[in-house]
Order: sequence, then C-alpha cells, then structure tokens
Amino acid sequence: MRDVNGSKSRRLFLETVTGSLSAIAGCTSILPSSSNDSETEGNTTSSHSSNRNSTSLLYATEKTTKFGIDLQGNPVIGAADAPLDMYYWSDYQCPFCQKFDQNTSDKILNNYVKSGDVRIVVLEKPYIGQASETAAQMAKCVWQKVRNENPDAFKRWHSTMFDKQGKENSGWAQRSNLLEITDSVQGVDATAVASCMKKNKKAVRASIDDDIKASETNGIRGTPAFIIFDRESTKAGKIVGAQPYSLFKKAFRKVDNA
Repeated sequence: MRDVNGSKSRRLFLETVTGSLSAIAGCTSILPSSSNDSETEGNTTSSHSSNRNSTSLLYATEKTTKFGIDLQGNPVIGAADAPLDMYYWSDYQCPFCQKFDQNTSDKILNNYVKSGDVRIVVLEKPYIGQASETAAQMAKCVWQKVRNENPDAFKRWHSTMFDKQGKENSGWAQRSNLLEITDSVQGVDATAVASCMKKNKKAVRASIDDDIKASETNGIRGTPAFIIFDRESTKAGKIVGAQPYSLFKKAFRKVDNA
C-alpha cells in the first residue's frame, strides 16, 4: 500500500484476516454507519439508455449515493441495483494498484459484479507525483469520451495503464507517453482525450478534487483503497492495500451480513 503520510491505518475491521499479511499489503478498518438515509439520485445518462452496449457492465450516472459519493464523472461497473457498492480509489503510478488490477480485480468482476451482487465505482486519488495528476485527468477525460457509446473502452484503458506502468515518477506517466498508450487502446480517441484535458481542465480538476475529498473524509491516505457499502443497511467497511481476493470475499460477506 502507498500511504501519503507513511503511517499505518487502524486495524479494526477484519483484523484477524489481515494479521497474517505483510505490512506492505495494507490493512483494514471499520467505518461507522452512515447517518444519511436519503438518496439524492437523479436519472442515469444516455449511456444507460438505448445507446448503451447491452452487454456492458459499465455505465454512467449523475446520482449521489447514500454514502455521499458523487457518481457524476466516475465510471460505475455493475448492476445499478446491486446491494453492495465498492468505492475504489487508485493512483496510476501506484505499484500496489497495479497489483490489485492484475491479480484481484477480474476475480471480483467475474464472481460478484457480473452476478449483480456488487457494483464498483472507480475514483481517483493522485498523490505520488505530478504525473499522477496528469494520469487522473486523462482517466476522467477518457471516461467522458467513451461513457455514452463505448463504456467498456474505459476498462480496457484503465487496465492498459497499469500494464504499461513504469517506476514511480520516472517519466513514464508524462502526458505525451500517456497519450501514446491511450492511442493504442481500442475504442479510445487519444486526440479527443487530449482536447478534453485542455478545454475542460477546470471541470476535470473539480471532479478529481471531489474524489480526493471523499477519500480524506473517510480517513483514506493511500492507494489502493476500498470502501464496501451496504446500500440498504448503510453499514460500511474499509480495505486498504493490494489485499488477496479471499479478503474481499470475507469483507463482502461481513458487510452484507452486518
């Protein structure tokens, strides 16, 4: 796990599971029940209508969850009525985020998201360096450009970025190289993405700031980090680090049965 302050997170939730894991894998903790019982959700955008790929797990929405996560501008993966939300913060320069994406992400998608039990909200938390900010801005613009007609292209782009990840702050994530990688991803127009980053910089920055604020409000200092939220009971649990798939399974079960 990458931690902004280099400090350890509290081990209050699933402690018996994480106790045998190495320190670099991260830790987990419990979050208090949400007191917000009102859902301020609006209508989904056109990507959730006839223009949406009927087989796609990704969709766009302008809703805000009971947990207070603003979904506008963020990819949502999974059924809109899934009982559990998993909010996922990452930094494209973070090696532990790469580890999660390559080792665990698809298992969660195949076993929990496709079944309609969990939906994932992809959020940005750039902090390792300026290049992290550039990558986060690009992620927002990629989603903006593909969300209506080809939302699955975002997942391809997201995974490709981690596959191509270089050493932190080594220059691999500079704008020109990221655009070159983007150009290789099927369904993503790198020129349109570059234009978005230039013309919509203020709005993109505001969306990233919202993601960062949500992480800080919930005591998240590093990446990858996850909050699992039961949308009915408003109970939530936090997982930090590139933890094994088995821990996510236990966390889903514990939050769902809380």
